[in-house]
This record gives sequence, C-alpha cells and structure tokens, in this order.
Amino acid sequence: MQSFFDGLTVWAYNVLPALFPFTVLTTIALKLKPKIKFSVTEKLFGIACDDIWIMSLLCGYPIGAKCIADSNADKAIATRACSFCSTAGPIFIIATVGAKLLQNASATAVIVTAHLASSILNGFLYRSKNASQLLPQSKDFSAGDLGNTVTNSALSIISVGGLIALFYMLADMLKSFLPTHLSNSVAVAFAIGIFEMTNGVFAICKLVDVATATILCSGILALGGICVFFQCYAFLGQKNVKPFDIIKMKLTQSAIATIVSFTLVKIFL
Repeated sequence: MQSFFDGLTVWAYNVLPALFPFTVLTTIALKLKPKIKFSVTEKLFGIACDDIWIMSLLCGYPIGAKCIADSNADKAIATRACSFCSTAGPIFIIATVGAKLLQNASATAVIVTAHLASSILNGFLYRSKNASQLLPQSKDFSAGDLGNTVTNSALSIISVGGLIALFYMLADMLKSFLPTHLSNSVAVAFAIGIFEMTNGVFAICKLVDVATATILCSGILALGGICVFFQCYAFLGQKNVKPFDIIKMKLTQSAIATIVSFTLVKIFL
C-alpha cells in the first residue's frame, strides 16, 4: 500500500503538473491553428500527420498512441506512425529529470536533443517506400469541445497515474526480495527503469555521476519501459498493432537515443 501511494505521489508531483495543463492547452492550440498544406512528417517519414507528431513530442507518453488510435489510420499506417509518435514529454524531461534530479543545464539539453533525434532517426529507419498516406488532421475546435478536451485529457492522465503507481509498487515488491548490496546497484536501478520509467530515472540519478546518468536516462526515456508499453498498447491495440512491432521500434529508438547521448556527453560534458 505504501509503495502504491509512493507511486501516486511521484505521478502527482512530477508527471501530473507537467502533463495535464500542457496536454489541454496544446490540444486546443493545435485545433485552432491554421491549416498548412505543407507536411513536414510526409517529407520526413512518408506519413502526413504533423499534428499527431507535435502532440507526441510536446505532451509525451501515451498521447501519441492515443492520437493514432483516434485517427482513421489502418494497421500498417498506425504501426509506422508508432516509430516517431512515441516520446517522453519535454516538460517532464526538463522540469523533473533535468531540474530536480540532474540539476545540470548541459545534461538536460543533451537528453532533450537525444530524445528529439531518436524520434526523427527512428522514423527514418521505418520509413516505407510506398506512396504517402494521410492521417486525419485535427478537427475544427468549437466552444463545446472545451469540456470534452479537458475530460479526455484528465482520463488519459489518470490512467497513466494508475499504471505508474501499479508498476512502481510491483518494482518495489521485487526489489525487496534482493539483498541490500544488489537492490542499491546501478544494474537494478536500470532494470527498474525498464520496468517503470519514472522510478528507474529517480534511482539512477541517485547512484551515478551526471554524465553516466545522462546516458542511461536518455536510453530509458526513449524506451519508456513496460509500464509505458501497456499505456500505449491500450490505445494502439484498437488498431491491431502487434505488440512485437511496438517493442522493436522502442528498442531501436532507445539505442539511437543512447548513442546520440553518449556522443554529446563526450563532447559537452
């Protein structure tokens, strides 16, 4: 019970304030923006879904997956879109990982850069040679949509909080079976990050130096972990996207983020 409550506390203090207002305001802003004929994502990834990509980059997990599920994309398009529409939110990276844990502006900039680069390069990796197909852009926004926007955002983020607390509790339970010298090791901290991203990032930043933490956190944030997988699959399963495809894409994205972060750390830190 205490571990579950601790997980809710981590979500309430570090995820909710960064994600909820940003999600609501970004959703409204994207629906109010003028229609643009040129599509960046069509040029980069072969799929015209700029709004969904921007939402994913700005709002973080699992908003990209939710937007894909809400579109009329078929299984193939939804699967390809997962390669670049699945990221951690920059507000969480900057405000929580950077400001609270690393407390280093250069390290924070490295993680943000590696995270953005991994999204773009991963999208290139799974780019199809087939003719471009469109995902629907945001519908026009009316005053009556405000309540629905707030409600949908709240429900999505509450589901995120429940899963974070659940996996935080399970990680603590598994960790309690280990000897003290193992439970406080970097390897276990990284394993926790694979299990639940937020808990793992907190554990890693307490155990290692800034440079090492920057590299490891970049990999974990791009991977998302098992908890994020279930958050995203709850939406992507509606499009019949195969779990293996999601896992494969997240592994390659994590590898790219780790390599980019390692390179930047060697140069700037």
